[in-house]
Amino acid sequence: MVSLRAAIVLVVAASSVAVAFSHAEGNEGPDFTYIQGAMDGPSNWGKLSPEYRMCGEGRSQSPIDINTKTVVPRSDLDTLDRNYNAVNATIVNNGKDITMKFHGEVGQVIIAGKPYRFQAIHWHAPSEHTINGRRFPLELHLVHKSDADGGLAVISVLYKLGAPDSFYLQFKDHLAELGADECDFSKEEAHVAAGLVQMRSLQKRTGSYFRYGGSLTTPPCGENVVWSVLGKVREISQEQLHLLMSPLPTKDARPAQPLNGRAVFYYNPPGSAVSFQEFAK
Repeated sequence: MVSLRAAIVLVVAASSVAVAFSHAEGNEGPDFTYIQGAMDGPSNWGKLSPEYRMCGEGRSQSPIDINTKTVVPRSDLDTLDRNYNAVNATIVNNGKDITMKFHGEVGQVIIAGKPYRFQAIHWHAPSEHTINGRRFPLELHLVHKSDADGGLAVISVLYKLGAPDSFYLQFKDHLAELGADECDFSKEEAHVAAGLVQMRSLQKRTGSYFRYGGSLTTPPCGENVVWSVLGKVREISQEQLHLLMSPLPTKDARPAQPLNGRAVFYYNPPGSAVSFQEFAK
């Protein structure tokens, strides 16, 4: 059997990890876009700066298309139990992505025995990860960072259109305020205080998920990320999706990257049935 440890060993210099996370947090760097075919679009990110070279040269890039016919079952993986606190937050629009940053300790998740502290969440529409070639309207990334080595662990939540999601109801007005801010993104970001954000709905006990070793999906594309893509697709209303993504000038999804021989593992809780019907096109 393929060793999980071997599959997700990510050898990254400490300086590279620091640079990668600084960009994940939205700090300054060479400008880029999500416009396919553009000089600064996804296919050319690696050429924009030596700092971004992994976007073009990396062999373990994200996102990926997950093929349920080839995933490797692993019943011994962690259950992704997490305990998140309610914390004051700010919603940020940098003209490319919408991010929620927190002002306090939110909580952590334990992966392969290592603790990762919660850092931020951000969204991509449409989804960056696809399953059996199917792309979803929205993807949420819960970003966690290890204090031990700076490595990142991202939990991905996929959404389909349906009933409103309770998590977004609490900052509906703040999203509307963000959408009304017509700032010049070449000079500044839009910030809206969201107040105290309840995180309970994002810490529900996880059932099935897909696990693989990959990268950040934005420059500099550092390959220091353990990905867990949840197998339960959540619902979000059309109104909520519009409020969340209308502040952005373009869609913000990087295309799926080659697997290059990487294994994708699948965890399903013991005693529960395995079904990929939800991911059929």
